[in-house]
Amino acid sequence: MSNLENALRELRDKRSQTQIELEKLDQIISGIESLNGTGAPNQTTPPKRIISAASRRKMARAQRARWAGIRKAAQPVAKTTDSAPAKRTMSAAARRKIAAAQRARWAKLKSQAAASKPKRTISAAGRKRIAAATRARWAAFRAAKKKAA
Repeated sequence: MSNLENALRELRDKRSQTQIELEKLDQIISGIESLNGTGAPNQTTPPKRIISAASRRKMARAQRARWAGIRKAAQPVAKTTDSAPAKRTMSAAARRKIAAAQRARWAKLKSQAAASKPKRTISAAGRKRIAAATRARWAAFRAAKKKAA
């Protein structure tokens, strides 16, 4: 057991010595970088600010009060009912005319697209070759399946 404790103590000593060496190397590197003009500012992060729960509540209350003031200032002045504009409605006939015009536009676009791109067709001989190749492929598949079983 004492052998393990001695080994552990030696490893800890070696680790602390290595940490000291690393700190020295970091200092040397930062010194050289500062001479060279490329030195980055100290990379350490500042300690985290700790705020008590009571202070957080006060801050939250103050923020809510600020938002309430902003909302109150942003609210529009109440309008009287007689000055409000009437809601605009479209008659059914007008809606039908608009829909018909839109359908005509789509039909025109579709016809232009169809005219510019000819439809591809396969000849009867081509269809026969494809069907024969498919039959041959399936026959080979079935034969391989029988052979495996």
